[in-house]
Amino acid sequence: MFTIAGIPVSASPFYFLLLLMFAGGDWMRGLIWAICITVSLIVHELGHALVARHLRHDPSIMLHGFGGLTSRTRTGRDVEEAAIIATGPAAGLALGLCIFGLWQLMAYTGLGALLFSAPVREFFVALVYPCVTWNLLNLIPLWPLDGGQLFRLGVLRFTSGARADRITHGLSLVLIAGLAVWAVQAKSIYGGIVLLMLAAQNIRGLRGEERTGPSRSSSSDGVSDLVTSAERAFDEGQFKDAARLAQQARALDRISAAELERIWRVLGLANAELGEHEEALAYLRRAPETDATRAATRRALEALGREDEIGEFRVVWQGGGRAAPEMRGWLIAALSFIAVALFVVFTTSLSAFVL
Repeated sequence: MFTIAGIPVSASPFYFLLLLMFAGGDWMRGLIWAICITVSLIVHELGHALVARHLRHDPSIMLHGFGGLTSRTRTGRDVEEAAIIATGPAAGLALGLCIFGLWQLMAYTGLGALLFSAPVREFFVALVYPCVTWNLLNLIPLWPLDGGQLFRLGVLRFTSGARADRITHGLSLVLIAGLAVWAVQAKSIYGGIVLLMLAAQNIRGLRGEERTGPSRSSSSDGVSDLVTSAERAFDEGQFKDAARLAQQARALDRISAAELERIWRVLGLANAELGEHEEALAYLRRAPETDATRAATRRALEALGREDEIGEFRVVWQGGGRAAPEMRGWLIAALSFIAVALFVVFTTSLSAFVL
């Protein structure tokens, strides 16, 4: 459809069916809600996408019948993933609180009379409701909502990937059962359909039929063999084969942190040798610092005319292979703002307005 800040934004036909649900036979109401829902979803997804773009994950946004989705060509470290996830609801809540603040300001000034205008009031409701209510619901620890993804990343710090998946999907099914009671009581057909689809996805995940996310625990023999073969191919100058084998290893389910660092190293060095400088830098950012990765990074940046960015890579490397402190800062800021937003919602008149 269009691009925002270089990020492609598209919509599926089912998205327009979602918008029609809010029309209620009134074309003016339907137009207002269509505009406001689109704005709120795009702001939320841009929260994800702008951080992903900063990390060079090549994001794109799709609006569909159940909301929005930010897709990326690659994944990062856990803290980077958490920062990308958390900034989505933080951005949506920020817009909602700003609009609510404007509403309150108008109510206490000479502009308050405008609030009695039906179109203006409808506009405020149509923008505040999805920005606040939908983003709060999105924070429920239910896979694959943002809250569910953050919950899994948290659990992953204390246990294996497979066990984190079972805990995440098990909790999600319990929550879905509780929400199903609400959907029946509210006679919400749309809510029931969404919950059925979420239940099916979590059941597949619980059975191991659907991959939830990368594991950071012990690796399988297949991963180790593929990584060793990739390193051997690189040493022999077979750079395409090295990259192919490393990608195959990366696609497997059980990857330890040590194996993942070896994969990033091979992918970064191989792509640098192949002249794929942008892709090489995305991997070298995650690779441990060695003489080879430093040299490959410098060559790639020089080829792209971005020599001034070498300092950014030094910050990452000095972290001993950990994510850049910048991403930790973004994650803390996003989670802190979400906490503040929750306090505002539940301690002001906004709670009665959107919940």
